[in-house]
Amino acid sequence: LKTFRSLLNKQTRLFAVVKSNAYGHGLLEFSRLVNGLGIDGFCVDSVIEGCKLRAVVTRKPILVLGPTLLWNFRLASVNKITLSISNFDALRSLIKSRFKIDFHLKIDTGMHRQGFYNSDLSQVLSMVKRGGLAKNLRGVYTHFATGTNKIYQDYTRKQIKYFLATKTMVSGWGFKNTIFHAAATGGTILYPESHFDMVRIGIGLYGYWPSEETKKQHFSVWKQHLVLKPVLSWRAIVS
Repeated sequence: LKTFRSLLNKQTRLFAVVKSNAYGHGLLEFSRLVNGLGIDGFCVDSVIEGCKLRAVVTRKPILVLGPTLLWNFRLASVNKITLSISNFDALRSLIKSRFKIDFHLKIDTGMHRQGFYNSDLSQVLSMVKRGGLAKNLRGVYTHFATGTNKIYQDYTRKQIKYFLATKTMVSGWGFKNTIFHAAATGGTILYPESHFDMVRIGIGLYGYWPSEETKKQHFSVWKQHLVLKPVLSWRAIVS
């Protein structure tokens, strides 16, 4: 945690990605630990995972990265869990529901897996305002397709440029108090310009490099090693 804090400006938030049982390290055990060490928030896969986490993390934000089914909106509302909205069907369902749930919009800047395009944004932001959810739009984010590989660094920088255009559009619509985030572990290490308001650290927070290429590239640029040591070890007697 200190290692990644050292890469960030003081105002940049650090969220721990604890999806899939904290990458096998124990959702509640690991989250309870980093919560006590001052993490700013958490990212999970689903509302169900978020509800389990809310039992030990009572106040800090929990962001669901995956899609949320309509019948889980009530759970999200009751447990104050923030959703990701990445397509028009999900946005329409949220507007039609009786729950005013905080959410982040996901933007597709080039990974082509989930998210709105910038060409959709005017319609999306208009729907958010007309649907009475302007105050619930808490964040806008994207994900890099190749953030850990030097070969594709031009593509990653192209995604960053695209996301800057997203940021300008959202701000132009008058949305305030909206945070922007793009970088996971690889992006945080290799692209300081992608830190924005928040970073999402998953594999790195457990002491692993996202790839050997990331490790080599970081050293070639900064001429120093980040110290990442796996936090989980196994001990057994050979029987």
